[in-house]
Amino acid sequence: MLQRIHPFTSLGLVLLVLAPAFIAVGLPLLAVALMFLAHAFALLEFKKYTSHYQFAMIVASATIMGIFLDLWYMRWPWLTLAMFCASTATVARQAFMQRFTYMNLLWADTGLAVVALGCYLTAIRDHAFAWDLWLAPVLPIASALMLTFGYVQDARHIRHRSRNGYRVRVDSPAPDFELPDQDGRPVRLSDYRGKHPVLLIFVRGDWCPGCHMMLRTYERNRSRFLEKGVHVLAIGPDDIAVNSDMVARIGVGFRLLSDDQQAISGRYGVVYNNPVLEVGVDYERGIPLPASFLVDADGVVRYVSRPDRVGEFLDPELIFSVLDRIRPVMHPV
Repeated sequence: MLQRIHPFTSLGLVLLVLAPAFIAVGLPLLAVALMFLAHAFALLEFKKYTSHYQFAMIVASATIMGIFLDLWYMRWPWLTLAMFCASTATVARQAFMQRFTYMNLLWADTGLAVVALGCYLTAIRDHAFAWDLWLAPVLPIASALMLTFGYVQDARHIRHRSRNGYRVRVDSPAPDFELPDQDGRPVRLSDYRGKHPVLLIFVRGDWCPGCHMMLRTYERNRSRFLEKGVHVLAIGPDDIAVNSDMVARIGVGFRLLSDDQQAISGRYGVVYNNPVLEVGVDYERGIPLPASFLVDADGVVRYVSRPDRVGEFLDPELIFSVLDRIRPVMHPV
């Protein structure tokens, strides 16, 4: 449970609460510094927890800082708009991943980031340089611009890779494999044959906030899958230690397998190349596409999430409709 506590985000909340006290004693610059640190601390854990508490802290800390600066300098609320738009652009895709996915509505958060930059430039255009007014908004705005640029750039690579689908298709035998789970115990796909259907979900790694949302979505539906006799296995490119930490931190009850050489991801055809991301995450063999495969008790693939609609992996209802049409499990869970 301790691993699921947001230490830096919670510290940021404390700083945000303390900031008004420094305003009251006539130390506005220090108050802004606390607001800035509160936002920085929340951003620091953005890829680690991806919780609504953290999303709220990112938006609140930036917007409150904008409101204070506009009031302090008695200006039109350009900075309030800038900070709200920037922080919203930062969290929107992760907070509403099922609708946004990795490829939909790219104009929305990108547009918000551009609007934030425009409002910021308007706010400082006719004002002499001031540390708080000019520099404090840079972090949320720069974060939004960099993140949304990354989304646009990555979506282009995903579209290119997914044009021809995955190597493993519906009604084809699922390639067998053996991989260690988060506790180092080996898991072989063929061990489930003749017993239970298996849902394989490929994640991009612990660095990917969207994959945290994906894992939580399937965790919320895990009992429903178990009622159907389905065992959920997640597969990611990180090593056992990283997977163990991620499972404990985000609260997942199913097994997360380590495919750190990406041999299985390659066999299923869900690996793509993006030079920008590969440098940041240090994956030599590429990055897995988020995808799901439903394998029935006979070892045959009965459902594959559509590669041209990557967001389908976040809709388990599509899988339940397929489960109603396949052979029931031989043994209860």
